[in-house]
Amino acid sequence: MTSNIPNFPPNIDPQVFSFIAVLIGSAAVGDYSAVEQNSIGNWLILVGQFILTNAAQQQLIESRIENGNLNINSREAKMGGSFYANNGKSNQNQRAEVDFLLDAVEKIQRELENIKNNL
Repeated sequence: MTSNIPNFPPNIDPQVFSFIAVLIGSAAVGDYSAVEQNSIGNWLILVGQFILTNAAQQQLIESRIENGNLNINSREAKMGGSFYANNGKSNQNQRAEVDFLLDAVEKIQRELENIKNNL
């Protein structure tokens, strides 16, 4: 589900974004007693926790759909090489990609030579 408010939160400098929160928090204190401030503050924290929990669950689901969810504490990860060292692929799988890229570079070089010769 996307936000009904376009570009919210706004794309502004993180320090300015945080400073705005400080200003709003300071203004919200008003003439409330410490007990009232505590109640309001805890309620705002609960709202934030709900948003964070919802986002974390959404991230988990999306990661599982994309097959990007790796448990680095699993036996499989601890028994072998690092998943992050080779992006989850064996050297054999990467060889085909390297060959493809080398062929592409050769084609580009040939095309550049053709262009240069035709000038």
